[in-house]
Amino acid sequence: MGIDNSRMGSASFYKRALRIMRLAKKPDRSEVSLVIKITIAGMAILGFIAFVIRFIIFVLLGREL
Repeated sequence: MGIDNSRMGSASFYKRALRIMRLAKKPDRSEVSLVIKITIAGMAILGFIAFVIRFIIFVLLGREL
């Protein structure tokens, strides 16, 4: 029963994966550009927040971490 069960599971997984691959589409240039811009903006915001926190700690403690 275990072997038959795993075969049915893998066949079901294959069918679901194939259906998803049919529905998926390659992003166009504008979508890729938008994702890159959002990612860079998010990284810049996180970097700025980290810088501000380190600066506040430096000012309050008078030393670096």
